[in-house]
Amino acid sequence: VSPVTTFGSDNLKARTVVETCYFDSSGVFHPGANPDPNANSWYRVRSKGTTPLPGLKRTGMDDTLVNDGHSHFAAKGSTAMQDITARGNGDSTLRKIDFRYDHFVTTYGNDWDDPLGTRNDPAAIGATPQISRRIEQIVTPVTPFFDAAIKASASFYGLGSAAMLDSYDSRKGPYVFVANDPTNPRYPDSRHGSLQIGSSTATVKGMLYGDVATNGGTIVGSSQITGTVDNNVPFNLDDYHMPDTSAWAYQPAGTGAGKLPLAVSSSTTLTPPAAGSSNAPVYYVISSLTGALKVNPTAAGTDTYVAIHVTGNISGNSAGITVNPNVHLKIYFDRNIDVKNNNLINQNPSLANPIAGNLQFYGISPPRDVNGVPQWTQTIQLNSATPSTLAMTFYAPSADVTLNGNPDFIGTMVCKTFYGNGNVSWHYDRALNSEGEVLDFRIASYVEDTR
Repeated sequence: VSPVTTFGSDNLKARTVVETCYFDSSGVFHPGANPDPNANSWYRVRSKGTTPLPGLKRTGMDDTLVNDGHSHFAAKGSTAMQDITARGNGDSTLRKIDFRYDHFVTTYGNDWDDPLGTRNDPAAIGATPQISRRIEQIVTPVTPFFDAAIKASASFYGLGSAAMLDSYDSRKGPYVFVANDPTNPRYPDSRHGSLQIGSSTATVKGMLYGDVATNGGTIVGSSQITGTVDNNVPFNLDDYHMPDTSAWAYQPAGTGAGKLPLAVSSSTTLTPPAAGSSNAPVYYVISSLTGALKVNPTAAGTDTYVAIHVTGNISGNSAGITVNPNVHLKIYFDRNIDVKNNNLINQNPSLANPIAGNLQFYGISPPRDVNGVPQWTQTIQLNSATPSTLAMTFYAPSADVTLNGNPDFIGTMVCKTFYGNGNVSWHYDRALNSEGEVLDFRIASYVEDTR
């Protein structure tokens, strides 16, 4: 809650109240922080501006109360408080002008727009009339993933002719295929397996339960696309940089409990010394990952948040990552990934029902020279191996991605170029719409309160 700020000699006043909020999987609004440990909260911003109106009241601006059959007063918190007539006659006609009493406070209570209860607006306004405007904005975080199974800013080729892309919402249960069953209550979440391609170079194969967007492309095989095809959707992906880590719980390289060596070159199990949080994870920096890394929670049943920055490659026949139950892991990598599909294992909450948001990969964009050219090429190579279920997210706007084999992929991929030749079953998780690193904020709605 901001303090009341007074501007200029005319005593203009303003105040803003910001509170967290979220929408559940059914679209219902809730005040407070999002209970999903991977999700970002939204914000409700309420602002009020007030200016005094010195001088005499004018004819017709009558705020007297008369016996007109309407209720002008009601108990605070009662249903009757919502009655628009619960105010003076002239004030009812000219809603925002107050002569002796703040009509909004009188009707809705003196702490209606202050969820913290730290301020209480008085009903009586004194000798000087005033006019106020109230606005409410709902602000949503802009995250890397939003209703797109794959998003490539340059060329796209894939998947196999027998591949399939659809979607589901893990907040409503494990994945089941219902994209052809309109009677199923989960059907509305099943047809968002969409592609977004930022160039005209696009070869789309397989059955796609969702939309396709390109920048000047021509889609062949549109009969296998259930949604819309729009070839006039240009977009760019900005370079991604390592986020600020100053508030993270950094653990220097070492040996022993809760430590990681500078280079993970053999089978290694990490049990962090603390649980961390989504905003302040337990943080490690390593030079490379060529062995198998298993990450445990700090204690059984305790949600544990870990971030690992790999400044070199994640590569090799033995290279892999296993996320155990209650672990929320983010991997930041500067160079390349070249691993077998079955070496990336997400077991949170279980191997049978992994949640993609619990294993997130972020590709740090290569630095650019004076001419704006990246100083190296970043690649992600996911190689054929069975059995394999990939449940994870990739946000690597500078990376060239190659996906081989026929894995089940639960999650999303944001990259520069994409090539996949296998018959992949790809399931976008709509819970990812509010997850991932916050890149920006935007106003989702704006209304002026005229009550």
